[in-house]
Amino acid sequence: MLLKFINKKYRFELMESLTQTVKLGIVISNFIAPIIIVSILYGYISNTILLSWLCIHLGFLLIRMMINSKLIILVEKKDEGAHRYLKMMFSLGFLSAVLYGFIIWLSVLKAIPETHILLIGIIIAGLSTGSLSTLGSIFTAYILYLIPSFFFLISALLYHGGDIFYLFSLAMFGMMGVFIISGYKHYKILRNAISLDTTFKSIYDNSADGVVVFRENNLISSNRAMVKLFNYESEAEFLSTKLRNFSPMYQADGKPSIRTMYSMVRDALRDGYRSFEWLHVDKEHKEFWCEIVLTKIHLEGLDLLHGVWRDISHRKELELIRNKDKQKIESLNETLEERVNEALASNRAKDKQILHQSRLAQMGEMISMIAHQWRQPLSAIASASALINLKAQLNKLDKETALEVSQNIANYTQHLSATIDDFRDFFKQDKEQDTTNFTYLVKSVFSIIRSTLENNNIAVIEELNCKDSFMAYSNELKQVIINLVSNAQDVLVEKKVQSAYIKLKSYSDDKNYILEISDNGGGISEDVIDKIFNPYFSTRLKQDGTGLGLYMSKTIVEEHCRGKLSCYNTSDGACFKVELPYAQ
Repeated sequence: MLLKFINKKYRFELMESLTQTVKLGIVISNFIAPIIIVSILYGYISNTILLSWLCIHLGFLLIRMMINSKLIILVEKKDEGAHRYLKMMFSLGFLSAVLYGFIIWLSVLKAIPETHILLIGIIIAGLSTGSLSTLGSIFTAYILYLIPSFFFLISALLYHGGDIFYLFSLAMFGMMGVFIISGYKHYKILRNAISLDTTFKSIYDNSADGVVVFRENNLISSNRAMVKLFNYESEAEFLSTKLRNFSPMYQADGKPSIRTMYSMVRDALRDGYRSFEWLHVDKEHKEFWCEIVLTKIHLEGLDLLHGVWRDISHRKELELIRNKDKQKIESLNETLEERVNEALASNRAKDKQILHQSRLAQMGEMISMIAHQWRQPLSAIASASALINLKAQLNKLDKETALEVSQNIANYTQHLSATIDDFRDFFKQDKEQDTTNFTYLVKSVFSIIRSTLENNNIAVIEELNCKDSFMAYSNELKQVIINLVSNAQDVLVEKKVQSAYIKLKSYSDDKNYILEISDNGGGISEDVIDKIFNPYFSTRLKQDGTGLGLYMSKTIVEEHCRGKLSCYNTSDGACFKVELPYAQ
């Protein structure tokens, strides 16, 4: 721990501060104070001992001065060898404290008068106290001098005994604690100040913007970017130039540069801040634009201005181009309204014709979809009608059959009417949801289309495990189920699939009620599976496909019911997945 404390690396700025303050401390602790102590002890202690003790101090004086001179040179060069000489300073400071410990103990052992001992103790305490100002920048040097000095002094006073000495030693012990804490705080403040100063200097020197400090018409300091901005060779050459030489005689607005600059400086000093754009000239008298920010600062009793210069010549060029373009646009705008009106008048007739054609196309698409949805109910009505006709011809039309078939026809008719209402209300925003579930929806749909599927030898597999109810537009969802089942039927019939089936499976997960409609028709080509929900896309356009069935189904599920309709291929065929969230 002690070695780590002694080997601690200090910043060169802190070592520089030590070399500047330690000279006075060396002279006082190794020359003036020893002479005073020798004069106090003269006649009480052997002259040989006193002279030897004084000579050692004088030797330390010379050695410490030489080490300090060498340290100054190494610190200026930022040489790492400075740390070795710093350790020598630690050792000599410690030995100086030990020498004072020797003399105070010798005074106590030789029974020197108490007043003399107290006087020597005060001198030692004063030296320890003063070491904060001379060694405080290097905390290790300060501690290695302070603690031995107080340790030997306090132990000697306690050994001597007596109320005065006990009281004095107690005071010294308290002072030692206070000065250790004060010394560390002093060191931290100095270290942080140097760190902040170094950081500021680094930012100041390496800033991409020009930075300058000036007072009235005199430049005080500047960074490299400022010198480069005005094309000067060195900082000294730049600083020797008067501020008026950096501006043309007149600014872009025609105002005199000197008078305007004086006004800006005066306002910045009065208000503490000023920001403006300025036209400058460099050393070669080439004009360029800068954005300037002036800030008032107070340094060493003087009111100065800290300025930041940013080259905005490129921005000014862009502004000039933009202004020219703006003038062209304004010129074009003078005749634009007339030309626009002519173009609008010319296009109105075309717009009316296109709108009329669009309405006809939409009407045809809607009729096509209604016909697609009506195919199964109409087929069921035709079958019921044929059954009544056949039984009537065979005189086998009984009351029960007539009532059953007529009820079925009524159901089919009601479904046809509901289909018209559903399509008519499809784009309305005032539709109301009702409570339903997948089991009810599937049963309602298959009450109409099951016979058609059976006639085409298509088996229906129902795995309706989700009985939970939810809020939805039930008639619209029926249209979705009819559309998905009808598409599956068309594929199975077209491909003449053996043992054809359509499976309807319902279940729920953590977030959704889910209905899957799958078949064994071989699936959808991977080339088009991502396009099947696009409007006007159909794999049966050459037959009777409009390309709107799946598009409208997806719109119902995702926009009207806030769910999700997706499709993927299984090992047997295609599977359409309807997901409706719990919160509707």
